[in-house]
Amino acid sequence: MEFIKAKEILKTIEELDHNSTETVLKALKIAEYIEESSEDFYKKESIKTKGTELEEFYLFLVKEEEMHLNKIKELEGELKNNELKTIQFDKNELPKIQPKSVAQGELTAILYGLWKEKKAVEFYSQASEKTTGAVKEFFKELAEFEKEHVKLFEELVEGTGNVNELIMG
Repeated sequence: MEFIKAKEILKTIEELDHNSTETVLKALKIAEYIEESSEDFYKKESIKTKGTELEEFYLFLVKEEEMHLNKIKELEGELKNNELKTIQFDKNELPKIQPKSVAQGELTAILYGLWKEKKAVEFYSQASEKTTGAVKEFFKELAEFEKEHVKLFEELVEGTGNVNELIMG
């Protein structure tokens, strides 16, 4: 997986033109990177947390990112073939987890996941603002999914009993 720098992401958003298939495809390549890197991270965390409540949480996120990646590729294909239609997303059942406490390494992973999801919301929201029609709705829908992920991470942090002592030392 290729590494994408923040400067490249900002440039892509600046250049994004709803009348240009080329710039929309560039934005979708960044979306692919966002989803692939998140999926990879969540897979690794699910392995590290095997047998705990967090494993179910991360496996849910893996499923979500896989779905997003498949939909991004579907939209890319439609754009390349000039056959653009509205793409429907499935809704996965949200996991119900509430670990009583987490270790420092688990908290670090949770906070990193929260940061990744917030950055995804930011990118997809900006891409939605600069596009129209089905592409706009697509990016808007992705932003909504990522907002839900942010909410899940925030609830996880707030519900963990020992988070203050881990953060404050």
